[in-house]
Amino acid sequence: MSYHEVDKEGEESNTMAIRILSVDDDQSLQELVLMHLALQGFEAKAAANGEEAISLLEHESFDLILLDLEMPKMDGLEVLRYIKIRRINVRPIMLTGADNLLALNECAHWGAFDYLPKPYNFHELMNSIERVLAEEVHTG
Repeated sequence: MSYHEVDKEGEESNTMAIRILSVDDDQSLQELVLMHLALQGFEAKAAANGEEAISLLEHESFDLILLDLEMPKMDGLEVLRYIKIRRINVRPIMLTGADNLLALNECAHWGAFDYLPKPYNFHELMNSIERVLAEEVHTG
């Protein structure tokens, strides 16, 4: 999926790929997600934990972040808070295997656009990504 623009002749041309940062400590799942996103035309990068994600967010821009809630070193909620406090223009989708309603409410409070329970399938992931990309970005 890419941003599109129509040129003078009325033909559509890709101008910029949608950039997605995938943050998950499960390396095998991470590799599958990156491969699937690339096959769908997204430009995707990976971070294995919250600290790596923040480092990437400080130096690069992303349209969307897939953020695992439970990770070592720095969890997804801490990254989400960082994104909100720093007013980083990225749309978060939270991913978790835990059924923690309190944590999910906290994520919504801190600006998560969507939530996917693990395990999820790629059809569910793509539906979530498309839904979130269709929403207007809310900052502040």
